[in-house]
Amino acid sequence: MEYDFDTIHQRTNSNSIKWDFMYKNGVLQQRKTGDDPLAADSLLPMWVADMDFAIPQPVIDALTYCAKNGIFGYSRPTDGYYESIINWMWRRHDWQVERDWILTTSGVMPAICMLIQTFTEPGDKIIVQTPLFNPIFQAIEENGRVVANNRLLYDNGRYLMDFADLATKAADPYTKMIILCSPHNPVGRVWSHAELHRLGEICTQHDVLIVSDEIHADLTYSWASFTTFGVVDAAFNNRFIFCSSPSKTFNLPGLQTANTIIPNKALREQFLLTLQKMNQLFGYNIFGILALQTAYEQGQEWLTQLIAYLETNYSYLQTYLAEHLPQLTAVRPDALYLIWIDCHALELDSKSLKSLFFEEAKVYLTEGSTYGIEGNGFVRLNIACPRPILTNALERIRHAVNRLD
Repeated sequence: MEYDFDTIHQRTNSNSIKWDFMYKNGVLQQRKTGDDPLAADSLLPMWVADMDFAIPQPVIDALTYCAKNGIFGYSRPTDGYYESIINWMWRRHDWQVERDWILTTSGVMPAICMLIQTFTEPGDKIIVQTPLFNPIFQAIEENGRVVANNRLLYDNGRYLMDFADLATKAADPYTKMIILCSPHNPVGRVWSHAELHRLGEICTQHDVLIVSDEIHADLTYSWASFTTFGVVDAAFNNRFIFCSSPSKTFNLPGLQTANTIIPNKALREQFLLTLQKMNQLFGYNIFGILALQTAYEQGQEWLTQLIAYLETNYSYLQTYLAEHLPQLTAVRPDALYLIWIDCHALELDSKSLKSLFFEEAKVYLTEGSTYGIEGNGFVRLNIACPRPILTNALERIRHAVNRLD
């Protein structure tokens, strides 16, 4: 079937974090919203990784059938659930995953927090690569660990890994883990096989556990090719843990279902013990496990059309910036519907840049400084929305920038 990504869905007053809440002084708070999402005096949300599209029809049908049953008792994944993951990983990523490797959690970030608690001790160092999705380094610090920052290199509009610095950080005896963001959020890089192999060599040499967050992997654009760390080199599997979820791919974050895949038995048993201690092994979200299985079995057609639509939105964004906002430069993404935009040409400090977008343009996006000092002068813009919303946001930004002159 042909899917409609142009319709604007009414999401205000629906408990939507994206539309009904915003951060104020670091705290997520409810905000006043009206019925017209494009009202000139409303703050247009283009921030959190949440798409403004209806999910695949087979998933809607499966969830509707389940809801009509009217019984929502304790639920666990069945054989079909695991088979859908195994088949998806094979079809999409040429990775042969075994059923025993798969452990279900309520989300990738909860899993990362539990992995930190399981495989490191307070005071240990964990490598990250900034600018980076800020909940990751917050998870490190809030669990009493230390961030070891292997900053990415920004070279001619492209981000690269600094392997010399990575080797230095990994050689520190207090460094126990690296959290790899693959594809990278917010810069949109899909790491090459060669880059991943070099990272694996360095981490293996120094016995650093690799936790690969691949939640955006299935949102890779047609001009790039994604490699899951699971297929880079079997020699790395003893010190590698994979985290992912269909939440970003199929717009299902509210159903809170994710998977941690651990090929090494000893590591898997350690993590199972943590899940057991936290009472995470008995029951799971009845809608989440059903949505995951249905999406992986019947969602490919929707996903293909989604990526095509996102590509046209990105092309539209690029053209618009070139014609009307040459002061802003979108870093070409390999993946993600979150576009990293370089605003340095505006010559504004962080406070003024925030004021420009939030107060003058009334576009709620994410400040680059949120992702570390390396993000100063950048913003992250969500283009997973109907074209009229994207157009409205860009028009608002254009008028606000023009008023600077």
